[in-house]
Amino acid sequence: MQRSLPFLLLSCLGVVSAVLQNITVDDTSPDVLYGGKTFQCNADNACQGVDASLEQLYNESTTFTEGSITFSFSGVAYYATIDVLFGEASVIIDGGPGTSYSSLDAAGNFTIRHNISEEGLPSGTHSLLMLPSPQSNTVLGFDSLTYTVSLPDPPKTKSHAGAIAGGVVGGLAVLFGLLFAALYSHRRKLILRRNQRKSAVLQSMNIGRRNFGQNVDVKDPVPAI
Repeated sequence: MQRSLPFLLLSCLGVVSAVLQNITVDDTSPDVLYGGKTFQCNADNACQGVDASLEQLYNESTTFTEGSITFSFSGVAYYATIDVLFGEASVIIDGGPGTSYSSLDAAGNFTIRHNISEEGLPSGTHSLLMLPSPQSNTVLGFDSLTYTVSLPDPPKTKSHAGAIAGGVVGGLAVLFGLLFAALYSHRRKLILRRNQRKSAVLQSMNIGRRNFGQNVDVKDPVPAI
């Protein structure tokens, strides 16, 4: 099915806001209620004047009826594609004033397919009624409908940036504390080792002096002449 500007706008709404979502139903949905006998036009069931445009449809099929078509939805906007054969049809939303669509345009040319849409609806349940004119034996064809629902705001998650920052600072403090303790312990060991070496050297010197004094021979003094 060809997408016109209204559908693109609805799609953009679904992208821009995280709380809006588009939902599409086709002519075979059980939520679409037909008020008369139906005939489905698709690749297996030929329909004169419609076959050439099947690839433009949502699922390459459309359902025709001489009765009304009703669809209820909960949302804020809708977009649909309908076919009007042999006369006129009215599209009514929530029982308000209807909008008329004809199988002939202002110049008298045969126009079957119509794109219908409405935006800015109040959030809630709405009823869409597509009603053929009984005076002109109108046949309505329904392809698909896309409606936009407004979802609740997603729950806001608490930021853990403060806790993470505190954990990082605490971890760095512990790391620096361990590093300082290791350096201090290493310095004490160096000082202790140096003092031990110094004591050993002094002790060796004292022992050497004592041994030197013991090994010196004391001779008799030379008598004076």
